[in-house]
Amino acid sequence: MTSKLEARGELLTALRLSRGLTQVQLASEVGISQAALSKVESGEAHLDRDTWIAVAEKLMVPLSAFRAAESSTAPARIFHRKQRSTPKSAVNKVAAELSLVRLRVRDLIGDQTTTLRRHDLEGGFTTPQEIARDVRDELGLGRDPLRDLVAILEEAGVLVLRWPLESIQVDAIASWQDDTVPVILIGDHVPADRQRFTMAHELGHAVMHETEADKEQEAEADAFAAEFLAPRSEIAKEWPNDASLDALLLLKRRWGISLSALIRRGRDIGRLTEQEYRQWNIHLSTTGMHRREPDPTERENPTALTTAIRKSLAEGASVEELASSAHMYPREFEQTFLQETP
Repeated sequence: MTSKLEARGELLTALRLSRGLTQVQLASEVGISQAALSKVESGEAHLDRDTWIAVAEKLMVPLSAFRAAESSTAPARIFHRKQRSTPKSAVNKVAAELSLVRLRVRDLIGDQTTTLRRHDLEGGFTTPQEIARDVRDELGLGRDPLRDLVAILEEAGVLVLRWPLESIQVDAIASWQDDTVPVILIGDHVPADRQRFTMAHELGHAVMHETEADKEQEAEADAFAAEFLAPRSEIAKEWPNDASLDALLLLKRRWGISLSALIRRGRDIGRLTEQEYRQWNIHLSTTGMHRREPDPTERENPTALTTAIRKSLAEGASVEELASSAHMYPREFEQTFLQETP
């Protein structure tokens, strides 16, 4: 069980990383040594009141956040494989933000449950495609096209939020800590055409993997996403004999995946040859469709958390009270959880 000092130290660490500060930088700002700050973050020491006030001001949170700290805010395990050019500090920042999201949501609306379960690839005896079909069955989705993937995930108890992720050059990240629910942060820069595959990819990581993804796990998550969004048994039956642009755009609208993902799917199920697949990719590139596809997909937006918060407000809670529960100042609380999605 996490002690008060440990909980406070973990919260301090998460807040510091989420603000993009090193121990040296924060210690210098509040007038203590880096060694002293390190001991506080590890739960081995405490600070006097004046120093805590200075820390809270620098991290832009109410002092009450540290007084209320009781449970673990251990850094989140994130599954996405970072780009080689991505600084470790940027990944640590997002992992800290994920941890804070889990803590704040729990303190806002209580513990959540999920109907998802983890699946074991069993050393290669079970394929990502089989797991994708199992997850569809567990969620009662059959083999039909999925109408609103965000709504499906939220109904299954997954916490989905839009988040600024351009700094780590990924479209989304997922985390599923022990005894919590899966969390998926969708980059607010991600085009609607790419969003559904990105979310399905992260769902694959969440149900199949437990550590930061390597190249093989990235391929497994891609295979899961392709089967989850467009089951082979169905897409093969519907694939047009004349795979013209117009015919493929009909399939794109029906199954809600990007044209580029659909073409990849056609190759993987044997309906496009390797040469046809390359020709399609050249066509998408030379026409600019790889950047801006025709018939853009409608963006799906998370609503469950905002709806729960607005319900609390309608029942008499104030923004100030809810912000305090989330260990935030009201302005940041509103920007994080109540800002309308464009």
